[in-house]
Amino acid sequence: MLKNNPAKIDDLYINRHLETKISPYINKREIIAITGPRQAGKTTFLNHLFENISKTKKCQFLTFEKRPDLEIFERDIEIFKKLYVLPNEVLIIDEVQYAKEAGQKLKYLYDTTDVKLFVSGSSSLEIRDLGKYLVGRIFNFSLYPFNFSEFLNAKNNNLYSAINKNLLSLNLFMKKSFIQNLQIKSGEVNKQLLELFKEYLIYGGYPRVVTSFDDKEKRLVLASVIDNYLVREIKSLLHLASDDNLLKLAQLLSLQIGNMISYNELELSSKLSFREVKKYIQILKETFILDLVLPFYQNRRTELTKNPKVYFLDTGLRNQTIGNFSEEIQRNDFGQLAENYVFNVLKQSESIKRVNYWRTKSQAEVDFIIETGGQIIPIEAKFSPSRGVIGKSLHSFIDKYSPKTAIITTNDDFSIKKVKGSTIYFIPIYLLIP
Repeated sequence: MLKNNPAKIDDLYINRHLETKISPYINKREIIAITGPRQAGKTTFLNHLFENISKTKKCQFLTFEKRPDLEIFERDIEIFKKLYVLPNEVLIIDEVQYAKEAGQKLKYLYDTTDVKLFVSGSSSLEIRDLGKYLVGRIFNFSLYPFNFSEFLNAKNNNLYSAINKNLLSLNLFMKKSFIQNLQIKSGEVNKQLLELFKEYLIYGGYPRVVTSFDDKEKRLVLASVIDNYLVREIKSLLHLASDDNLLKLAQLLSLQIGNMISYNELELSSKLSFREVKKYIQILKETFILDLVLPFYQNRRTELTKNPKVYFLDTGLRNQTIGNFSEEIQRNDFGQLAENYVFNVLKQSESIKRVNYWRTKSQAEVDFIIETGGQIIPIEAKFSPSRGVIGKSLHSFIDKYSPKTAIITTNDDFSIKKVKGSTIYFIPIYLLIP
């Protein structure tokens, strides 16, 4: 196995939820492509996959970080096929983005052999050409930093094992008969979960950060991710002479999580043109730094403009960009971090295809609107005791759209309330997972 393996702790592999997602496709004909940010554990995941597949099938693992294998792939695909493809039933290629014309060559291997192919890449930009040549031949999946469930497994396996069945995925949420059985009655257990959740919001889920010995090491790792990836690699992608404006834009966006983007303000503050701001944000999105949420509307005259809200895919990386790792009591953005957490839960949930927010000209706003199972579900992301209180904005949404279900996250409360035919679920935020 690789040295400094980021998703292993004392040689114990931390199971990733992606395993469950891809398992139905392992024996399918199509290529499986796994993308995600650097340091999220893709190589570790593929090595784990290799070990499992090798038990029953002839399988080989390659990485195109090794120049000789890459050179053969690029310059003589026929020899590559004879050396690495035909002798195996499964071939795993890590870091495929380093190869020129990878899409064309993978298409050729797919069309001329029966070998199952797995590939990985560090951004949708770097391997976007694959899709052009592999339409109908490829399944795409993303591996993100640890979600809170994986974080718990890494930090406190005993606690994770004890409460694993109490964690509420959105898929399970649709089976409402189970929800009331998920409440954790022990105040001490909830206290421990809450403290770990606060750590997760502050330092995020990059595996190497989670496994660090102390807070100083966590910050050094996050600084390295910023320096080696956000600055150097994205700077290279954009062909920038200086990274000052890129970093400035990332910092400005870090301060706006959960808020609608004002492109004019970003243009003025970052000293970039409007076109550059849009381009840089798209690069940050496609390299798994941040993502955007568009408004939900059915009546274009009533809902506001299409300006998106911004969220980061890892709150630790976000906090690194602004240099703030203070505890909850010393900061005024913990509610925003909690909202960012709920966004990532929704983004990574297999049952949810689209995430929006709702805002009207009268300033009524609901954090998230999801559509799943034929239902529209409004979600308010809170990090405080609810005491059964439902805000005016959610009341307005219920009046307008009559959803059967709504969710309000809390920092401790687990309860259910009926309002005008809608069932409102108050759920501790740390129990909500993808």
